[in-house]
Amino acid sequence: MSWLSSFKLIMSDVISFRGKVKVTRWCNARPLNGKYETLHGRAIASISCRNFDICRHVPLKLLYIEAKIGIRSCEVVYLKDDVKVVLIGAGSLTFTPSLLKGLALSDMARDASLTISLVDINPEILEVMYKVGVKLIEALRRRGEAGELKIEKHVERKEALEGADFVIITIGVGGVKATHVDVEVPRRYGIEQTVGDTVGPGGIMRALRHVPVLLDIARDMEDLCPEAYMFNYSNPLTPLTRVVQRETKIKAYGLCTGVFGVKWYLAKYFNVRPDDVEIYVGGINHLYWIIDFSVKGEPGYQLIEKKLAKEGVPDRGEIAITLKLYRIFGLIPAPGGRHVAEFFPHLFMHEEAMKKYDIPRFPEGTIYDYKLREPFEKLLKGIASGERSVDELLKVKGLEEEGIGVVRLMEAIALDKRILFPGINVPNKGVIANLPSWGVVEVPAYVDATGVHPLNMGPLPKAIAGILTQRLAQYEITIDAALSGDRSLALQALLMDGYVRSIDIAERLLDDMLRAEQEWLPSCWFK
Repeated sequence: MSWLSSFKLIMSDVISFRGKVKVTRWCNARPLNGKYETLHGRAIASISCRNFDICRHVPLKLLYIEAKIGIRSCEVVYLKDDVKVVLIGAGSLTFTPSLLKGLALSDMARDASLTISLVDINPEILEVMYKVGVKLIEALRRRGEAGELKIEKHVERKEALEGADFVIITIGVGGVKATHVDVEVPRRYGIEQTVGDTVGPGGIMRALRHVPVLLDIARDMEDLCPEAYMFNYSNPLTPLTRVVQRETKIKAYGLCTGVFGVKWYLAKYFNVRPDDVEIYVGGINHLYWIIDFSVKGEPGYQLIEKKLAKEGVPDRGEIAITLKLYRIFGLIPAPGGRHVAEFFPHLFMHEEAMKKYDIPRFPEGTIYDYKLREPFEKLLKGIASGERSVDELLKVKGLEEEGIGVVRLMEAIALDKRILFPGINVPNKGVIANLPSWGVVEVPAYVDATGVHPLNMGPLPKAIAGILTQRLAQYEITIDAALSGDRSLALQALLMDGYVRSIDIAERLLDDMLRAEQEWLPSCWFK
């Protein structure tokens, strides 16, 4: 049966479709010879293959079947006229305003019908963020800068998830209060953490709180928006992204702003603009390694060797952590001194080292510092109540930076604008050859309407691969503990972590932390 006769046989299979259709090659996602547009709610497409050139008004399902029957290397990409973004954890002080501004200024707000649904279990902070969002978008429209963006608010996430295209996660189970407990209880045992949201006792407890919730959200997505992308920003990012990839069929990816900070840091170090720096990283979130980079097109590692030959490696400060580890392992660790230091507690998380390398103690300099949060929280509440002007928020330096990464990703997928994204957390599957295939790794990726396509980064140096493999295994045990409420698994994760110096202390610490965080943990921990 020829492709043309197959086409005639299925002409009766008709469904309507509103939107754009693009025929692409399956192998490399580049446009096939053809065109696409929308006409009277039907897709009109020209397909060229095997000397056939047929142009007909055909519904979407029919066009898809044609392509599958007649062209073994073709698929259909849907470019939607409407895009729905759901933000779960909309009470995030800095991220939500940043995302709203980024979306309002995005091409999606100009080229599509864009809706953002804010979701938070705290109705008071949700109302504040909703009002801030409305006023922010109105102000940008008055300036002629913003496109069309509809804002919704929901306390119940299921109401928002139906029909979603993208789901962004920024939740904090237990809020800032729980994060302080993550650090303060271990501190009684002489254990210091500088951030406490990724590794260490704090990272473990945070995973125990968040893993079940992330999985519940993903299962709701399977029911209500199975084709949607999940972009997770919540920490500990690697295990939270991994549990969704492991236990569901949702397209889940982890995002962190750190990789953009690395470009800024290197630009400052070499006295150039961030756009002059190009980086290629590989590793896991908050401990990836710069495999290669360039500065104004020149090889970055050659430049840094010249600079170090002239200036030497500093003995003090957070930069000393980065450069000393580079000298030992051969690659620059990132995203920054305090995050990297937490992965080497025996080297840096003790009194002498923290003083030498100027490593701040939690919560200094973090988003969990009440002193830093209070002024911004007052500003947002003032804007919501009308006591302060939204112009004050728009003047905040770098407001859009925190959410700009995910906005670029969503534009690439929704509007088929192919980009190279510098760092996204994906299933490994051989991307880094000598790390476990099941692990989640942070690497660059091409992104377009066909999805996320990570670059093959090859193998890492053996020592680095060993460090990361052990950490991925510890994350896997932590996930198992979080899903089962098994204290023996939680104890294993704590002992693998490297922060606790004796089994007795680990057992007591675990009991104390579970007891202190009981209100935020599933009941299975206390049967």
